Amino acid sequence: MERNLIVPSRVDTDTFLQFGFFDTFRLQRQWRRPALFAAILCGCGAACLASGREGGTLLGGVLLAVGLGLPLIYVANFLFSLRRQAGRLQLDGKRIVYTLHFQPEGVSVSTGKENTAFPWAQIHRAYRVPGCIYLYAAPRKAFLLPENGQEESVWQALMEYLPPEKLEDRRRKE
Repeated sequence: MERNLIVPSRVDTDTFLQFGFFDTFRLQRQWRRPALFAAILCGCGAACLASGREGGTLLGGVLLAVGLGLPLIYVANFLFSLRRQAGRLQLDGKRIVYTLHFQPEGVSVSTGKENTAFPWAQIHRAYRVPGCIYLYAAPRKAFLLPENGQEESVWQALMEYLPPEKLEDRRRKE
């Protein structure tokens, strides 16, 4: 591995959306509450429909509609907010959002306005997914490294400096 690896990161809207879904629905498992809500309301709606009582059909239909509709609205709203945030951040994939410097002592990140350094021991985790590497400096702070021809060098650097339990290659699991 190169001793000092410099990686410019050009993040586009699609990469940002994929990361948002990965972080929110896979890592944080934020899908559980909407799914539980849908299961409860749809179960109650099915029970009302199966009861055969007067008004059960209407109530069952309303419960099913709400049980399925609100989780769909939740996901659509989440997607809309991610797109709006990507627009505010001007993520067109052309400009360099930040540059990461991989060095033996750690990773430093430069945005042009500020520089931040993270020692290797402080790095929380790294995930390799199709098309990108997500480097979590902290549980709630990640840097996106879309494929740019340097992904193998970056992953080799991460494997060299981070313990195996902090690395996860999810390309094979998808």
